[in-house]
Amino acid sequence: MVAAFQSGRDIWREKYIKDLASYLLTLPIPRKVFALSRITGGVARSVIATFPGTLVISYLYGILFSPRLVEAFVIVAVFSLGIVGLSIAVSAFASTIEVFATVRSAIQLYLSFLSTIFYDVSLFPVIVQPIVQTNPMTWAMQAFRALQSQGSTLYPISVLVGPSLAFALLGAVCYLWYTRL
Repeated sequence: MVAAFQSGRDIWREKYIKDLASYLLTLPIPRKVFALSRITGGVARSVIATFPGTLVISYLYGILFSPRLVEAFVIVAVFSLGIVGLSIAVSAFASTIEVFATVRSAIQLYLSFLSTIFYDVSLFPVIVQPIVQTNPMTWAMQAFRALQSQGSTLYPISVLVGPSLAFALLGAVCYLWYTRL
């Protein structure tokens, strides 16, 4: 999740520290393609950064030398897609690095502690359970747990795709708005 949020931080740095906007506007590629490449690059960065950890988890789950290893990386990539989109959206509106860091931390708290990473959804108060059940991290964790139990990952991944694509689209729209492309 931290590697995915780095994409937004980079965009914020371009905006306020390096003032690269004038240079970026001179690039000979369509602006929408450039926005899409920022998201794709962020997902690639996240998958590369989490590669060793995903291999360790795959070893512990007994799928390191199984075709299911590909599923593990699909889960990481789909989840990262949404986080990169959120990160870019936040960076488009953050006026200071402190604002960016604060919003990033709030999103990370929600994704981590109001999900099923540590506890089953039934252990949460009833009023919080709908929030936990709609958390993208919950679905990423269910997909990873299905890998361990040799269950199907199709349903949790398909549920995860929805918010991830929505967040990626939000990030692209905010990026285009911020760069006024």
